[in-house]
Amino acid sequence: MTSTHAVIIAAGDGTRWGDYGGHPKHFAVVDGEPILHRTVRLLQRDDVKVLVVGPDDRYKVEGSELYVPEHDPDVFDADKFLSSRALWHPDGRTIVVYGDVYWTDEAMTRVLDWPSWDWVLFGRAFESRLTGTPYGECFAQSFGSHAIADHEAALRRIVDLYRRGLIPRCGGWEHYRAMIGIPDGLMSRHLVGDRFANIDDWTDDIDYPNEWERLVQRRQEAGL
Repeated sequence: MTSTHAVIIAAGDGTRWGDYGGHPKHFAVVDGEPILHRTVRLLQRDDVKVLVVGPDDRYKVEGSELYVPEHDPDVFDADKFLSSRALWHPDGRTIVVYGDVYWTDEAMTRVLDWPSWDWVLFGRAFESRLTGTPYGECFAQSFGSHAIADHEAALRRIVDLYRRGLIPRCGGWEHYRAMIGIPDGLMSRHLVGDRFANIDDWTDDIDYPNEWERLVQRRQEAGL
């Protein structure tokens, strides 16, 4: 059995991207390669099982296994995490990787070589000095089997807070705040605590076509 499950979540509806370019955002090409294919390639190690959570056979990528999830609308945006619950490693480490992120080799190596199995969020805390994205982003979560109960409980908590109208969304940042024990009344504030690993290089999340265009243009201007 492999010691790590790398779960690439890419089953969302992609409404912000739309049908731009005739393909989902996970197949946006950067450096001549679709970002989902790049992510799968960078995750490939002997001790890592790579699993792509996607909606259909387009997401079958060499070097990975495709998992088509059953969605639960009752958990809102937290479904992008909870729908792959069956893939979390019961005895080892799980890395939940956002499927719409362009990863640098260095950033992915940092995630794979992270020395602890305690729960941690990899992301960028604030705006990017390179890509031009004016806000922080979540890129991946990592946790050992001992943290699964807390991981899931935090997701259930933000679903409940969202259902009661106490927070405006229940996504990655809200989950992180729940994991570091932020009180309900402060859950909408952008707070960065001690379970966060900052990645501030060319790694970035792509939600909108203009974000992809800007990333490609800036990399070209930098001679990359």
